[in-house]
Formats: sequence, structure tokens, C-alpha cells
Amino acid sequence: MCMQTLIIGYGNRLRGDDGVGPAAADIVKSWRTPGVVILTVQQLLPELIDEMKHADRVVFVDAAVSVNESTFSTNIVEPKKSRRSLGHHESPANLLALLHDLEHRTPEAWLLTISAFSFDHGEQLTETAANNMRAALAWIRAWLGEQTCTKSA
Repeated sequence: MCMQTLIIGYGNRLRGDDGVGPAAADIVKSWRTPGVVILTVQQLLPELIDEMKHADRVVFVDAAVSVNESTFSTNIVEPKKSRRSLGHHESPANLLALLHDLEHRTPEAWLLTISAFSFDHGEQLTETAANNMRAALAWIRAWLGEQTCTKSA
């Protein structure tokens, strides 16, 4: 049986490199990998739990201001409640905590942050962010390769 994988690319496509998460998700979607569902959203919202509850593993893909020489980073995400009183978006850890509270299950989860530099108005990624995205896509392809899922005949 195939592991169900959910990839959520999030960020604002109208703010330069902040759109690198959705751009990466669009490319992964074009691969048409069996057992993989792709979502692109501007921000993380509790409604995503409806899709997350069916996944065995989830990867959140987002932009991050580069603070070192790395092109991207990956971190395991653990459920952690972090309710903001006036927040308009969620964190990956809080979504996992909400999912656990509602469905009594927690998928394996990762946060993939791609180093970004410009968050100015505009839809264009910087050349550096685009290169960093390509490196992150290589990681995603290898990570997806860890699952044994083939198309049904």
C-alpha cells in the first residue's frame, strides 16, 4: 500500500521570493507522483486539517529569510499548540496539534524552508531563490522516492 503524502506550498506569490513555496509545489504537482496530493495556499489555515487528516506524511514548503549560506533547510515538525489571540494564520506545529486534537492522529511532518531574499511587490523570484528552489526540489524528489507507491494497472 502507498503512503499518502501531502505537500503544502504556502506564501504570497505577489511578494517576490515569498512565492517560492507555491512555485515549488506547482513543480512537484507537474511530476504527477502517485499517492501525492499538492496544495498551494497563501497562508496556513485550520481548514487544511481536512486534507491533512488523510495524509501519512506532510511537507510544508515555505520561504525563509536566508541567515547563512544554506539553500534550504528541513526540520521535523512536532505538534505544538500556539494559538494566537489575533493571528490570521497558523503554524505547521499548531495545525498538527489541532489535527491530533480532532482526529487523534498525527502524520509524519516536515518543514522545508527555502532561502529567500526579496519580499518586494512583484511575482518574480530572484535568481538566487529560484536556484535554491531547484536544490530543494531535488530533496523533495529524493524524499518522495522513499515511498513505495506505483500506479495501479
